[in-house]
Amino acid sequence: MNNPKVGDHIDDRYEIRRQLGESESCILFEAVQRYTGRRVVMKILRGGDGSIGDAEALLTRDTAALGRIRHPYLVEILDAGISHTVPYVVTALLEGRSLEGLLAARVTLTPEETATVGRQIALALEALHRNGMLHGDVSLANVWIVRSPLGEEHVVLRNLQMTYEPRRQIPLDGPQRRSGSFAHHSPESQSGRLVDPRSDLFSLGALMFECLIGRTPQEFASERNDGEAPSLRVLRPELPAGLVFGVERCLKTASSDRFSCARDFVGSLESTQIARATTRFLSGNSQQGLRALTPLLDPPTRRVPLRQPTPAQGNLLPATPAIVPEQTSAASRRKVARAAYTTPVRLLGHHGVMEGRIEDISARGVLVIAARALEIGAVVQMSFALPGSGVMIQTTAVIRWVRIAPSSQRAALGFEFQVPPLALRNAVESYVMLRESQSETGEAPGER
Repeated sequence: MNNPKVGDHIDDRYEIRRQLGESESCILFEAVQRYTGRRVVMKILRGGDGSIGDAEALLTRDTAALGRIRHPYLVEILDAGISHTVPYVVTALLEGRSLEGLLAARVTLTPEETATVGRQIALALEALHRNGMLHGDVSLANVWIVRSPLGEEHVVLRNLQMTYEPRRQIPLDGPQRRSGSFAHHSPESQSGRLVDPRSDLFSLGALMFECLIGRTPQEFASERNDGEAPSLRVLRPELPAGLVFGVERCLKTASSDRFSCARDFVGSLESTQIARATTRFLSGNSQQGLRALTPLLDPPTRRVPLRQPTPAQGNLLPATPAIVPEQTSAASRRKVARAAYTTPVRLLGHHGVMEGRIEDISARGVLVIAARALEIGAVVQMSFALPGSGVMIQTTAVIRWVRIAPSSQRAALGFEFQVPPLALRNAVESYVMLRESQSETGEAPGER
């Protein structure tokens, strides 16, 4: 159990199917509950190699509190336990796409989409804060777009830090300072001062700023002598006043100048009358959905440029995203059925080895989110876990389009399979067909 691997059984109840990721504090796996067949996420915590008593203290410190919180916009804790002195936590498996991947492909969201996503995240934070807890890492990677059992899209805030407030944040340095998540951290968390719920609100404001502009406030601040981000009113004068006011108040340097609670921020967003819009991020038929976001051989469409600054305002605009599509025939540009699917992927080519994350898949190819871009036309050997079985597969693929996020922290890569193995085609076609049927019937993926 100290080194869990695919195929292992935990407490004779969970079978590990595939690894989803790892960090300094835990390893994430997709697992299947033996008796119910439900697919779940198993977070196996590191640092529990001592006695059973130490592991139990580590496990129960915060999971009991989180287990009492039931909210549609927070990931649900389903189970917890200790196996051979190692604690684990079981949460719901999120099948959808991350806001990080969505923004990497689209660069910006509309005001309606941003206000709707922001309101839902704020409501999730309110539930945490009301129970005396902080999130601590409100970032694009920790916000997921999923579909409810009724077929409606909504966000789920994941990676709950399980720490009580208030607390002191360890100052970030080195690679962590340069990560995309760091750009959303509040000034007090970056300097190691005491943080409270208003720190989470700053992170949410920075996230929404990036959704609207395509760049983080920190990027703008580092380019200006005064260290302040420009006003949203200057960058996008068409935005509703309530949206501009709410986001900019969250971004105040002094925590005392921000909203005192998440509920107040929700009120500001709801005053715009656009914070309850219906999104179509996961729809296969919508112009805003998966087919429009990640067409395998069609490059993403360019966004409408922001307002041109006057000379007195300086260079406030983000750089134009890099989109260098390969020309293809009309026949090869036909749309194909695809579905959201998230799993780590390893890319091997002339560039060496690069890790990334698949965010949606079809029988013809995948969308990969990675830390850097590769040139169009590059051929790579990719390996990843098949949907359903979790069996590792290798196949050759070629890059058909690339979009680089202005923050340069991530890139969206569109890959086309080159003669995919039959096992890959069968697994993907079955998976996509199942997801499409669940979408039509309103059944939530993974809730069989």
